[in-house]
Amino acid sequence: MIRLKEGVPLALREKRSWVLPLGVWALVTLVTGLAGPFGTHAALDIAGRFAYWGAIVGLSVAGGTFLPGFDGRAPWSSLISWTGFIAFLSLLIWAINGQLFDSWRPVSMLGYLLVIVGLIVVAVHGLIWLINFARPAAATLPQTAPQTSAQTDPQTRFLRRLPLADRGPLVRIEAQDHYLNVVTDKGGSLILLRLSDAVRELSGTPGLLVHRSHWVALQGVVAHRRENGRDLLIMSDGAEVPVSRSNRAAARDAGLF
Repeated sequence: MIRLKEGVPLALREKRSWVLPLGVWALVTLVTGLAGPFGTHAALDIAGRFAYWGAIVGLSVAGGTFLPGFDGRAPWSSLISWTGFIAFLSLLIWAINGQLFDSWRPVSMLGYLLVIVGLIVVAVHGLIWLINFARPAAATLPQTAPQTSAQTDPQTRFLRRLPLADRGPLVRIEAQDHYLNVVTDKGGSLILLRLSDAVRELSGTPGLLVHRSHWVALQGVVAHRRENGRDLLIMSDGAEVPVSRSNRAAARDAGLF
């Protein structure tokens, strides 16, 4: 769990969120650089292999980090985004290979390259997902003390993930890469969890998912305004949360505007 105190710059939060992807990049680059798969062992020396695979794996990690995840909100949109990313990365490597290898046959090998790049992207981001999936579970072991009625409240259970100083009525939750910025009336903290899991844990709490990256507590909304055709909710912490078109009707029904 990473505590986010007031005044901590955004750059520091972003640095923390890149630690896991950088670690996966280093590990996969080390393995592929030493092994030299798909003919690179014979075509390149060890320095060339590390440079080649470091660039390819780095592009996969960096590009895929900004793509939407498959968390049930928009599966077809996510599938299209990842397919387009794999196609773009394949075309880029296709052009690079044409310059590096004399025997490379770009047109005839393009289909093969699409499969290889797809497997690399799935392997890299599958590893990141598995690590992210396992870490929150380890942080939420069952309590040995007897549960009271207050402890069975969804919001109270969820707030156990936060430092004691930041536990208070929820205001909003914002997805930031692989982390969530959980804001209460006492402060904010970064926790490693998917937004879809947080929304499921908070079932029954007066709140609403208003955007694919934002959940708001109804009591935390203080005003509403429109700007350039977009609905924005003004929160008690001063943040402005966008409302997506697909969630506008639910927000209106909840009395948020």
